[in-house]
Amino acid sequence: MVSFVSSKVQPLFASAVFTITKDCEIHQVLVYDYADPEGTYKALVEDKTAFRNEVSTLRWNMTEFLDAEKVYINDQRVTQEILHVDIGFRGSYDIPYFQWVIHFEGITRDGVNSLKSIVDEETTEYDLEVLYLFPTGTEIIEVKTPMEYKIQDSLLFVWAREGDKVGGYEEVLFRFPSSK
Repeated sequence: MVSFVSSKVQPLFASAVFTITKDCEIHQVLVYDYADPEGTYKALVEDKTAFRNEVSTLRWNMTEFLDAEKVYINDQRVTQEILHVDIGFRGSYDIPYFQWVIHFEGITRDGVNSLKSIVDEETTEYDLEVLYLFPTGTEIIEVKTPMEYKIQDSLLFVWAREGDKVGGYEEVLFRFPSSK
C-alpha cells in the first residue's frame, strides 16, 4: 500500500515507550513526528474518507514492518499486534504525528529474562528515543544495541541521532524483583 505522504513531508523525530509487566506483557506506544510545510495532512484530516484510508495504510505498512522484525521473549518468537493507529498534530498543522499502540507478550522465567529484536540495520534519518519501563525493582543486567543507552534503576533509556546506525541485533537481559 502506498501512503498519502508526499515527498515534502519529512520525518523529524521518533519515540517509543515500552511498558513491560512482570508477566512479560508489553505495550509499546510508537510515535513519529513529521514536518509538513505544505499542509498535506491538514487537508487529509478535513476529508474523513481520505483520513480513514491513510490510517488504514499506516496500519498496513507498520504491520509489514512488524512482521519482518523478529522479536523474542526468552527465546520464544512473539507476534506483535497493532491495537490502535492515529494521526494528530503537535500544536500546528505543520507538524503531524503518527501513533501506533502495539501489544505483545511472552512467558516469564525465573531468574534472567530476555527481550530480543532482530531487524535490518540502517542509518537513521532523524533522532529517536526509546524508553523501557520495567516494574519497580527490576534489575537491568545487560543491554546489547548499536545505540547509546543509560540505565536508571528499572528504566532503560535508548537513543540515536540522525546518521547513527540502528537496528540489527538488540537484546535486553533483566531480572524481575522477587515476589514476597
